[in-house]
This record gives sequence, C-alpha cells and structure tokens, in this order.
Amino acid sequence: KASEWALLKRHPSEDVFGVQIAAGHADQYTRIAEVLTNEEGFEIDFVDMNLGCPIDLVCEKGAGASLMLREKKLRGSVEGLTKVLNCPVTIKMRTGWDEKKNFAHNLVPNIQKWGIEGIGAFMVSFSLPLVVFYCV
Repeated sequence: KASEWALLKRHPSEDVFGVQIAAGHADQYTRIAEVLTNEEGFEIDFVDMNLGCPIDLVCEKGAGASLMLREKKLRGSVEGLTKVLNCPVTIKMRTGWDEKKNFAHNLVPNIQKWGIEGIGAFMVSFSLPLVVFYCV
C-alpha cells in the first residue's frame, strides 16, 4: 500500500530518521534490509530491530520479544541486517520474557561477543520507567 510505503519516507523536518522492523526469521530481516537499501528515495539513519513487542500475534510468528528466546535465529537476523545495510542497527529488547525471567543482561554481552560490525546501541526496558542503553 502507498500509505505504508509513505512511512518509510523521511519528512524534510526530520533531522534523524529511523525505521523499526520486526520479523521472525533471518531471511525476512535480510530481505527487508535489501528493500531499504535498494529502494530509491529512502534516507534512513538507522534501523531498529524490535525485540520488545510482547503482543501474542507478533510473538506467535517468532518475531518481537519471542526472537530473544532463539539466539541462533537472532544471530542470523543481526548478521543479515548488518551485512546489507549501510547504516547502524539498534536493537530494542525487553529485560526478559516476563518479569520473572530477566535475561537481557546476559543476551546483550552474548550479542556483543558475536563481533558483528554495525550495531549502534541496545535499548532494554520492561516498563516505561526502566530503560538501559548499551552503546557499542
């Protein structure tokens, strides 16, 4: 739809413009990155991987917060994005799957150990007051 494509266009008044995406599989992230890179007229400063969405409809497809639970797929997704994109990638995630299972503090260092170039920052939160930034 034209109205959806319009969301990917930077307005002249926007100093910084990023696109947030969610997918459940590495090939989906890679394909999205290819479209963002090859489509004429996109001026994107960063792409944000949404690993924070807890909505069942999203998580049932393996996207959003549920991708945090599958490190192998997450790694392939991050690698696919960073190999194709010409801009930094940020990763937004929840502190954990639920309030009793916080594990982002372990996941972020694991992602950093992968040595993937192009990751700009991690944003971690569970509720609005708590946001932790890990800059790379």
